[in-house]
Amino acid sequence: MPIAHPSLLDLEADDDNKFMSKALDQAQRGLHKKEVPIGAIIVDPEKNIIAKAHNLTEAKKCQLAHAEALVIQKACKKIGGWRLDGHILYVTLEPCLMCYGLIRLSRISRLVYAAPSALFGYRREILGPDVYPGAILVNSGLKQDASLAMLKRFFKNARTRNDKEDEGINI
Repeated sequence: MPIAHPSLLDLEADDDNKFMSKALDQAQRGLHKKEVPIGAIIVDPEKNIIAKAHNLTEAKKCQLAHAEALVIQKACKKIGGWRLDGHILYVTLEPCLMCYGLIRLSRISRLVYAAPSALFGYRREILGPDVYPGAILVNSGLKQDASLAMLKRFFKNARTRNDKEDEGINI
């Protein structure tokens, strides 16, 4: 069972706010590319950001290009291994079940997400904290309003784009 790295317990609210702001910056980058604005960063036990990513599912035409999957891939490349014990993942939306599985398999020690996902969230309350063996600390709700505002703006703009496209269609 992974053991929480001591530095995970030393993080202050200011650290969490700073790192979630960086994840929101990544989500903003995705928004500018017309991707669903979800951003993620990974912080090592020494509180250094080692990887950043945002959704690229539209650009890559593949659902595997979620922000969480991309940031984990970058972090593993950076450290030269797949075990991310002692690392923290900050993401702007609750991970889906696919990403949650990847987070667990990567041995990330702590997950911090901004907003819950009613449609695709991994539903910790249903699965329970021990669906897989091992410990992972999960915190949620940090900068939730900022994350939800960006998501709402994206989907409002997407609906407007679709409405304009539909107006040009004569049936």
